[in-house]
Amino acid sequence: MYGKIHSDKTKELIKSKKKKYINGVGIYDLNNNLIKSFDYAAEIASYLKISKVTVSKYLNNNLVYDNKY
Repeated sequence: MYGKIHSDKTKELIKSKKKKYINGVGIYDLNNNLIKSFDYAAEIASYLKISKVTVSKYLNNNLVYDNKY
């Protein structure tokens, strides 16, 4: 297994199986307007400059983050 190089097709298959949110995730304002969409929650964490754990907590519990999103 070590040193094995996967094809691009295999990499995409692995990546798609790791997705928790199949349809992606998005940031919405308080009026339910989409601000930006992402494939992974980790991308939201980088965008908002917060931890992935915080993003998951807010997504899973349907909470409002920072009274904005």
